[in-house]
Amino acid sequence: MNYENLHTSALEKLFGTIKMRIVKQNHDIRIIELNDDQNISRTLGIVKFFNIKGESLIKAHNQILEGQVLGKTLYNSNIDFDKEFLGSVLVNLPNWLKDDFKSEYDQGIGFYSKIKVAEDHQIDNKILYSELIEIIPRELKNAFKDKIIPLENNEENVISLLDGANIKVSKP
Repeated sequence: MNYENLHTSALEKLFGTIKMRIVKQNHDIRIIELNDDQNISRTLGIVKFFNIKGESLIKAHNQILEGQVLGKTLYNSNIDFDKEFLGSVLVNLPNWLKDDFKSEYDQGIGFYSKIKVAEDHQIDNKILYSELIEIIPRELKNAFKDKIIPLENNEENVISLLDGANIKVSKP
């Protein structure tokens, strides 16, 4: 995976330094905010973890649980991974997230992806490591316009991820 293709990298190009704040985390799920230098949230990330095996991935996963950013940690750990973008959904922003985004809109855009990793550098055998949704305020839609592609499948997976943060898919 090329670092330039990671969500955090795109935010760094727009806003400079990006800091992560963990909202909720356990062994299976993590909810984080990616904030700029003015402490404005630019993304709410919801991640569900699946297969965590192999010495390299276990070490990187522990760093992630200790507060490191997921994509950047996998990249810096030289773990071969693919982030498969599956589509986007419109979501209703709860008041707390709308405030954190400093958004004038009641809706945001969620980008749904799956991350598959190679087990200890066995490139032919990639396993599902996580599913994630990265929610941005609508003010940022032009910066991510190439990713605004309606999700056609996996709605149940997205709803399950969103439920962890009490966020609902918006009805058209």
